[in-house]
Amino acid sequence: MSLFDFVKSNISILDVIGQYVKIKSAGSYWKGPCPFHAEKDASFTVSPDKQIFYCFGCHAGGDLISFVAKIENMSQIEAVNFLVDKYGLQIPDDIKRSVCNKNVENKKDQQKNYFKLCQSVAIFANRQLLSDVHAFEYLKKRNISKSEIEYFNIGYFPGGIRFINNFVREMSNQSILVKDLLENGILMEGKSVLYSPFEERIIFPIKDSMGRFCGFGGRIFKNSDQRAKYYNSKESQFFSKGKLLFGLDLAKKEMQTKKYAFLVEGYFDCITMAKYEYKNTVATLGTACTQNHLDLLSRFINTLYVLYDGDVAGQNAILRLTQLCWNVNMELRIIKFPAKDDPDSFLNKNGNLDLLINQAEDIFSFFIDNHAGKFLNASLSEKIDLSQKIIQLITNLNDSFKQDILLQRAAKIMQMPIQILKKQITSIKNNSDFAQPLKKTVESIALQDLKNKNNKNADSKEISVSLLEERIFSAIINNMDKTEKFIIDENLISYFEQDIQFLLDKVGKSEKFKDFLNLLDEYYRDWVIKCSLKFEPVESEDLFEQLLFLFYKENWKKIVQDMRLRILKSKQQGNTQDLQRLLSVFSKFKKNIQSRGLI
Repeated sequence: MSLFDFVKSNISILDVIGQYVKIKSAGSYWKGPCPFHAEKDASFTVSPDKQIFYCFGCHAGGDLISFVAKIENMSQIEAVNFLVDKYGLQIPDDIKRSVCNKNVENKKDQQKNYFKLCQSVAIFANRQLLSDVHAFEYLKKRNISKSEIEYFNIGYFPGGIRFINNFVREMSNQSILVKDLLENGILMEGKSVLYSPFEERIIFPIKDSMGRFCGFGGRIFKNSDQRAKYYNSKESQFFSKGKLLFGLDLAKKEMQTKKYAFLVEGYFDCITMAKYEYKNTVATLGTACTQNHLDLLSRFINTLYVLYDGDVAGQNAILRLTQLCWNVNMELRIIKFPAKDDPDSFLNKNGNLDLLINQAEDIFSFFIDNHAGKFLNASLSEKIDLSQKIIQLITNLNDSFKQDILLQRAAKIMQMPIQILKKQITSIKNNSDFAQPLKKTVESIALQDLKNKNNKNADSKEISVSLLEERIFSAIINNMDKTEKFIIDENLISYFEQDIQFLLDKVGKSEKFKDFLNLLDEYYRDWVIKCSLKFEPVESEDLFEQLLFLFYKENWKKIVQDMRLRILKSKQQGNTQDLQRLLSVFSKFKKNIQSRGLI
């Protein structure tokens, strides 16, 4: 047994989640409001039997350890150690030895060595900057003083073989070998010499939320340099641009005090904001803001001010944020800059940022103004697309008061009667059958499936299966831990979608549901957890058989045609044994279908 399995088998998922969420019993599941996004409906579902959870609103899901890791913003192993300490678990010696020897200690050593390497490089680069006239002069022209250099540990990485050799010697004195520098992307091997992708760049050391050096951003500054403007450390288990924010370690305390923060696009924007006493500022690392970024910030603040460039690219980046922000428990507000300005240029021209802060509008209003403003001059197809985007965004809001305000705003700008927009929202809500329990009769399930068969579920992670197949598969996995399991004849599995075939093969190799989950990668695991909790368990074998035969009825022609071809092939090959088997399977299958009046 692994440490993860030991912890999950000794701690109830209900006990842990109950400390964060008010959950109530709902049949075989427990439900409550999701802690990972703002909502009023109880779309957060927990299965105590399977020790899993899933939110049908924001699609967060996993097991006990996944929940703790997400809500406490920890890694999986940190979450395990957190639970062990909190509940005072006594780890058996065999597990403890295995963990210490193979996993935890090894990873801790790797992590410790990586952070040490990054810190040593950061200190070295900072020292080089303070002694290099050209690099220091460039920052001075950007209005960055020695105070900001020290505050953010800004550095410089000179180029040339001589410098690289000196750098290697100094790192060696700190027990950092060339292979370590190569493995972590600080150095690279040329045809005959070592070089660094950070050469002749201003270095911005990046720290995690705990203040540990974990990577670098490098910027060219010489006019003759034709390389890409920015270069970041390579992605690794300790450095992920989609999860890290520049300046968070420095801004965190002020963020917690003020309960709001500023999000900017670049290193210089963040440094200049801090210079002008907006110290609760963080920046993305040259990438779009991600769900992970927003989730991380929402742990410290209630309001996030977004200060992106005033150009088209900056405005488009804000619009993309609207696809993420309704799943985050904080308010996003947009600060508009003049078209050619960003926070760095605006503040250095003595612009009044406080005035812009006071004029900031919520991100949904920004979205409505941007899209609805294009409506009147758009073509018919563009109008349809724009109106759908606007209606969908308003529908996703849980605040009915805000919905009404935005509807009135959209109707006015688009010059449309507000009642038409309200009817659209009602239509969208009424057509949603999301996460319905198994209340309808089997016949009505089949009818509903025929209507939706060719549609993909929006939250299915690109796994395209029919609703009926989902219900059948859900019944199978929800019965895995019982003595009498639900089984599909192996001769008929091939008529299901490929994803279901793949998953059923994994089911056949698993004794228990938890063993089955352990065989899956993240792509399938999240979908399986959702599927497991989406429907009430099917307890009756007869009901399961009815679901199966409804599926066979839909695929009857295809099955019959295929069976006949296989029988004909066996006849032609003179394979008597296979022929008799196929005839027996086909006869039994046809008899069962006819007895149920399905053909």
